[in-house]
Amino acid sequence: MIRDSNLEELVSKFQEKDRLALARIITIVENEPERGKEIFDALYKNTGKAYIVGITGSPGSGKSTLISRLAQEMRSRGKTVGIISIDPSSPFSGGAFLGDRVRMREIVSDPEIFIRSVASRGMSGGLSKATYDIATVFDAYGKDYIIIETVGAGQAEVDVIKIADTIVCVFMPGAGDSIQAQKAGIIEIGDILVVNKADLNGDKLALQLEMALDSYTRQTGWRPPVLTTIAIDGVGIKELLEAIEEHRKHIELAGLLEERRRDHIERKIKEIVESLIQEHVYKQLNEDKGIEKLVEKVYSREENLYSAADKLLKPIIKKFVG
Repeated sequence: MIRDSNLEELVSKFQEKDRLALARIITIVENEPERGKEIFDALYKNTGKAYIVGITGSPGSGKSTLISRLAQEMRSRGKTVGIISIDPSSPFSGGAFLGDRVRMREIVSDPEIFIRSVASRGMSGGLSKATYDIATVFDAYGKDYIIIETVGAGQAEVDVIKIADTIVCVFMPGAGDSIQAQKAGIIEIGDILVVNKADLNGDKLALQLEMALDSYTRQTGWRPPVLTTIAIDGVGIKELLEAIEEHRKHIELAGLLEERRRDHIERKIKEIVESLIQEHVYKQLNEDKGIEKLVEKVYSREENLYSAADKLLKPIIKKFVG
């Protein structure tokens, strides 16, 4: 029995490819940032090898089925897969509202595929705050591919660009997706565009997306291919994985993969710093009894909101500056 309190033992089991240790470490990094830091101290040197594929698109476009088939194709080529499925949060527990095993039953029994449902917890952008950390854990575990499925929030799903090496945007015929994609900037972030459920007049949507691409200029020399799939039948999945590999080769040869990953690291460092500052500021505000007097002054119109906030912030900034 592995005790969560003994991180050294837990990390040791993790390095031996123990799936239970993997699950527990993911839970720790998701819910206990301080202990997560200790875990990354031990594991971070073993990262940087996995290839991260982001799958984004509107609800109902068939992302989960597509991912299930794509993971199976990866496995047929001898690759291991970690899947992070971002779900809406339960309004009661705060946990993932939907279950990964409900939507990906065909692959959950494969010992080389590990699926983790993560609650979005109100985060906009289609991701969870812990997504990057969980992907790092999968990477350290030795997964060849990491697939991230965004929450399915339509126009808010562009945050996947902050973590993925290749971004696949999934569309569905008859849902006005080509127009929505242009409004949301989805076409701009997509490295590969996929029309799923293509048997439902998908050729028309594929043509619309091809035409929409003509209005965007990319400096990388890569024009996103528009593919058609029928994921439920496995049609077009092999071609999708080949397109992912083609994009991987392109960005590796152009030096763009390294550039993307440096950008991802920079964004994550800034995000962590912002989070730590926010935590410190909130702690100081909760301890500062002067806020009650300022509230009364603002209420009586002796102060305005901005001058009150400025008075509270100045002593906090002095502590930072020294």
